[in-house]
Amino acid sequence: MNNRIITILFAFAAFCSGAMAQPKRNGRVPVREKRGYDKQCIIDTARVRVLYALNAKDIKDENTYIDLGKLEVGKRVKKYSSEFLDVSDVEAVKWKKEKKWNGYVPRNFWMGGPKEHDDHWSELVFSDYIIRGNQLKEYACFPWWAERDNSSYTEPWPLMQWSLADEQQTILGHRCQKATCHFRGRDFVAWFAADVPIKGGPWKFGGLPGCILKVYDVQKIYVWEAVAIERGTFLIAQYPDKLYPKASRDRIWKLQKKYNEDYWEAIGWTSLEGKRTPKKVAFEPLEKE
Repeated sequence: MNNRIITILFAFAAFCSGAMAQPKRNGRVPVREKRGYDKQCIIDTARVRVLYALNAKDIKDENTYIDLGKLEVGKRVKKYSSEFLDVSDVEAVKWKKEKKWNGYVPRNFWMGGPKEHDDHWSELVFSDYIIRGNQLKEYACFPWWAERDNSSYTEPWPLMQWSLADEQQTILGHRCQKATCHFRGRDFVAWFAADVPIKGGPWKFGGLPGCILKVYDVQKIYVWEAVAIERGTFLIAQYPDKLYPKASRDRIWKLQKKYNEDYWEAIGWTSLEGKRTPKKVAFEPLEKE
């Protein structure tokens, strides 16, 4: 883990890896200019944020994370997004200014995490989730030639109905209580800290009386674990709405599933020999319905 995180790390929890499948990463890194990374506007200021490792092979090494997500908590909004992607975007803007370049930056400019994933896409990395009151809005960004499908939808938040258990464990020095729920086809286990006054967690998770510091589906295909709680001043930004026209959650969910299963087929790509490649692959969506 680099010094940026080490200096603000409160503590590390023990990581029980077990047999864990990885979520599919497919397609290509989206074209940045179409995504609007350099046109975001500031909508709030956070004084605290929580960083989460997604599917870490080694919880102490961020180079093994599929993503380093962050939950930023402001007075008006909460936002969950990718720290890997945001840091990469800052570097891309800086690079364009230094080079006096008006064209596209390289697709795999820099992302963080395993190097073999530099040129790949995951909806869990490229979507932003903004919560205002009891409403969540997902800004869904699609890969490369599929950026024409960039869109957004809103839904009530939180939607999980949790059952509390007596089991406890310590994460980042905080005593956490266990909770379970069934949500959109999967059974989840969460560990929340009642002494951290943040109602929320990674992705869409929320609805518990404290901050969710670890959460996973029972198959451990998707595992988030908090690796740091930062205090400071963090500007919360939002993509331009005009680049993300309104759609339904069902439509976006079907598109995300389609691009994960067979990106090339989904965009209608054909080789010079008239063949389609590669073949369709198995994909385990986080939301199964």
